[in-house]
Amino acid sequence: MGKISHAVTGQVIHGANITIPGVSGTASDHAGHFEICAIKEDTIELRVSYMGFETLLLKQVVVLSDFNSLDLKLFPSSIVMDEIVVTATRTENQLLQTPVRVNLLSSRLIQTIPSYSIDEVLRFVPGVNWSRPFGIFSTKATVTMRGLSGKEQGRVMVLLDGVPVNKSDGGTVDWNMINMEQVKKVEVTKGAGSALYGGNAMGGVINIISSVPVERFTAGATLEYGSYNTAGARLNAGGRVSLKSPSKYFYWNASTRYRQSDGYITQSEVDVLANPYIIKSNLKEFGINLKGGYIIGDKHRIDAMMNYYDDHRGTGEKVFLEDGNVTDHDSYGFTVNYLGTSGKVKIRTSLYSLTEHYKKVNEYKKDNYTWYNVLSKRNDMGLLSNFSRPFGSYQVLTGGIDYRNGSVDAYDKYFTSTDIVYNKGNMHNYALFIQDEISMLNSKVKLIAGIRYDLATFYDGSFRIESPSLETSFMENYQVPEMPQQNWNAWSPRLSLQYRPDERYRIYAMVSRGFRPSVLDDLCRSGRIKGGFKLANPALQPEYLSNFETGFDILAIRNITISASGYYSRGKDFHYFVSNGQTIDMGFGDRPVFIRANISDVEITGFEAETRWEAGSSFMMFANYGYSRSIILNYKRISDNDTIDLSGKYFTDVPEHIISSGINWNHSILNGSILYRFTGPMFINDRNTLDEVLQMTRYPGYSTLDLKIWKQLFHSLKVTVSIQNLFDTKYYDSKYAVCPGRFITASVTYKFP
Repeated sequence: MGKISHAVTGQVIHGANITIPGVSGTASDHAGHFEICAIKEDTIELRVSYMGFETLLLKQVVVLSDFNSLDLKLFPSSIVMDEIVVTATRTENQLLQTPVRVNLLSSRLIQTIPSYSIDEVLRFVPGVNWSRPFGIFSTKATVTMRGLSGKEQGRVMVLLDGVPVNKSDGGTVDWNMINMEQVKKVEVTKGAGSALYGGNAMGGVINIISSVPVERFTAGATLEYGSYNTAGARLNAGGRVSLKSPSKYFYWNASTRYRQSDGYITQSEVDVLANPYIIKSNLKEFGINLKGGYIIGDKHRIDAMMNYYDDHRGTGEKVFLEDGNVTDHDSYGFTVNYLGTSGKVKIRTSLYSLTEHYKKVNEYKKDNYTWYNVLSKRNDMGLLSNFSRPFGSYQVLTGGIDYRNGSVDAYDKYFTSTDIVYNKGNMHNYALFIQDEISMLNSKVKLIAGIRYDLATFYDGSFRIESPSLETSFMENYQVPEMPQQNWNAWSPRLSLQYRPDERYRIYAMVSRGFRPSVLDDLCRSGRIKGGFKLANPALQPEYLSNFETGFDILAIRNITISASGYYSRGKDFHYFVSNGQTIDMGFGDRPVFIRANISDVEITGFEAETRWEAGSSFMMFANYGYSRSIILNYKRISDNDTIDLSGKYFTDVPEHIISSGINWNHSILNGSILYRFTGPMFINDRNTLDEVLQMTRYPGYSTLDLKIWKQLFHSLKVTVSIQNLFDTKYYDSKYAVCPGRFITASVTYKFP
């Protein structure tokens, strides 16, 4: 039995690794304590390590007399450690030994950021374009990068423990479903990642990696209260049980959470004056997360995870119904992972399923009263497998086979008429990939070459109307009860090279190609959209992006790192809503008919830079900057009646400049962090023209400042105060709805001994 603490501040260190070479290992608990059993020798060699600290090596520790009262002190490291990452290559590599730009968010950093969902943590990654306009009241959030539009989550792939969570129906991710309590770290790999992960990885890959308990038993409870009468509670418990030997053990983790809020009025003052039915947008949500696994040393490991999430979010309008207009997500998913070693071959297989029942109630009153409900059943499942085999110390060969299937079955059911509007569709995807990692000149030079082939089929698509009335009669001519089967394929190569003469600096270059597949919502659903009518396009093909980039990292002076990357991307066959030259009368005059089509070639140029200073675990500060210039090179009309030419126009929802910075400190008196973010102006519409409502061409840039302070009391009790948007800055989304402004939350967490 022993204890690990900070040599300078005296704070206990949770999660330090304690190993006895050739015998066993463990980690320190929340109070810094550790215990290793079943030691047969009288004296041992003890090794203690933790990121940001110098490794402590004790030789000839006498077990019988000294071991039960060890009080070990770790000193902050003078060299920034190179942590292990897996996303960029699907194999374990040191962060700076991977010739790709990877940003790592450790659990320690995540805990310092005032955030209520995991996507909010990504705001402070260099160049990340983040959108959650209504804070915790948002029904969805979007995280993109590398100059891609903030409207489309489908251009960046999001993984949970290596398993995709982008939905095939729209490419979106339900960030609210992911429980922050179980997140160990987040790896953000930038640039086209389709060579390993296929569709949706066109702009990069975000891998959220969940934690595994290191203690025999741990449990905690949190109560929180904040702005807009927001209240919540979280419970979690977990542990590990050794079986026969310390290297064979079972672990488990369970957590649940609940939150509700009265909300606020999200609409603009103009909308409030024009619409007498506007009310506050409120919130109720509940989630359960379970995870367990069985580990046999470094040979075999099997994990299973189950997630359930249910929310009820009012969207701020009520006519007659008790709750007015609301959205509801009932989501549940499971994942089973196997990681094993057979000789020199490492194998990973993942089986997953994610089901979401999206429900929406729409009621509104203009000339007449209209009420209809939406139910969209979305299901994604797949089997992913890959292997890797080293050849000596200079080469690792990786390959695999992936299968993914996505489906949607949805309807709009009208209660003020007889109409029911149906749409459905399925897509399955098969893929093969291979990658070769070669190290040369004593690992100073590293080369990675890989390629992937994807083959997909869209089938069983349909759009039809049952019992049409005047409410939906304008859509009758656009029904397609049986859509034709469509096939497409994509090749995604990647080649990257790195030179790293020593641990203090590296330079890399990469060429890669990515793609985004057509989403089911565009392939098989027709219906109303803002400004007109959207027509399904089952023949829509994927869009592609070729990326060229180079970058460097330097450990300039003691504990200060400087990183930078520049990139140039050319896109082909990008998806855009364009007029097909027709108009339609939806009951209030002629409106244009739009269709999603492959009409644009694009060009994206960008630059990212970051500097970071870490003084062990006691102090850290960072600053980063992202620049992007995203324009349409060539706009291809699909109709002679289309009078619009978008050639030379900038993307919407892409800020040209993004700046963020932060300071974090840990002290025996008080811990805290201050974080700043600036989001630059963004064009409002595709034509980059004056918006008639807002009377401007671009949304203005805005800055926010966040603050978080916390205090550990009696090793078991922690009190935290978080303030987002400290100076109450108002910013708006594409519909000119306003953000919640300053949001304050106080919480108390108790760790059970």
